[in-house]
Amino acid sequence: MEAIISFFSVRPVFVAALLLFFPFAFLWNYLCRRKAVHLSPETARKQLGIGFTLTDYIKAFISWIFLFMPTYHVRPGLYYIGKKDADAPLLVTANNFLTVFLLARRIGKRNVRLLVIDTGGINVWCSAGKGRFSTGEIINKARPFGLTKTEGKTVIILPKFSLAGVRIEELRKNNFRPVIGPLYAKDIPAYLDKGKLDNRVDDVVHFGLKSRAFTALPTAIQFFYYFLAAYVVSLGYLPPSIIWMATALAFTYPLLFPFLPGKFFAVKGISLAAAVSPIAALLSYENPASLLWQLVFIFATSIFIGLSYTGNSAVSNYTSVRKETARFLPVVIILYILLIPIKIYMGGA
Repeated sequence: MEAIISFFSVRPVFVAALLLFFPFAFLWNYLCRRKAVHLSPETARKQLGIGFTLTDYIKAFISWIFLFMPTYHVRPGLYYIGKKDADAPLLVTANNFLTVFLLARRIGKRNVRLLVIDTGGINVWCSAGKGRFSTGEIINKARPFGLTKTEGKTVIILPKFSLAGVRIEELRKNNFRPVIGPLYAKDIPAYLDKGKLDNRVDDVVHFGLKSRAFTALPTAIQFFYYFLAAYVVSLGYLPPSIIWMATALAFTYPLLFPFLPGKFFAVKGISLAAAVSPIAALLSYENPASLLWQLVFIFATSIFIGLSYTGNSAVSNYTSVRKETARFLPVVIILYILLIPIKIYMGGA
C-alpha cells in the first residue's frame, strides 16, 4: 500500500491524467453503446421539425465532438417533416443523428418524407464507403411502407455522397426512380423549391476551410483520447507531452490540409511533421536524446493522423486509401517501436 501511495504522490501529472481518463473513457464507451433513438412516424413531425428541443441540440453537439465514432442515432423508418403528405418528395439518408438533425434543420417547414436507413449510426459518406448505405438496405427499409409496390415508380432522392455504395440499376429494377440529389444539406432547400428534381451529377466536393474546421475539433478530441489512454496505460512511463503534441497535430492537420505538400494523406502528415520539427528542436536542443524521441514521435503521429483522416474527410478514395494504409501503416508501427529503445537510452543517459 505504501508503494502505491508513494507511486501516486510523486506523479501528480499522472494522477491528473488518470482522473481525466476514467470519466472520458466512461463517456466514450457509453456513447458507443447507446441504443437507437426511437422516433415513430407519429412523433416524427415533432422531433424532426423546425422546433428542436434543447436536448436535441445537446445530442447534436455531442455527436459532433465525437464525430468519428457512432454515438446517437435515429431508428430506421419513414418519417414526415412538415405535413403528412404521401406525395411529398422522398429523401433517403443515414441514421446518424447529426446527419438527420442537420438535414431536418435545412429542410425547415417544407413537406418532405424522409426514409432513414440503418447505417449503424455512421454518416452517409463513410457508410457508403463501408457498404452500409447500400441498395439492399434501401429496399429493405422501403418495402414495409409499400414504397416498392406503387403503380408507378417511386421517386427517391439519394445524396450524391451515397453513390459509392448504391447500385442505381438495381434500384430501378425494384420499382424506384432514383434521383441523385445535392452533395450538401445546405443546397437541399433550393433544390426542393425549384420543383424539378434533376440529377446533380455535376456537383463537386468543396473541402474548404469551413468543412475542415468542422472536423478539426473532433479529430483533436479523437487523438487526445488515444494518447491520454496510452499515457495512462504506460503508468506514466511515457512523457505526458505526447498528449498535447498529438492533440495539437490532430487539430492542425485538417486546417492546413490543402496547403501541406503531397498527394497522399500520409505524405501530408510527413510534411506537417517536417514543418513543426524545428519547434521541437528549439525546445529540446540541449538534450539530443529527448529531441530524437520527440522527432520520431512527431513523424509517427503525423503519419498516423494522416491515415486516420482518410476516413475523416470527404475527399478520399476507398481504393487509394487501402493502398496508402498498406504502404504507410508499417512505417508508423516501426517508428513507434523505435521510441522504446530511444526512451530506454534517455533513461540511462
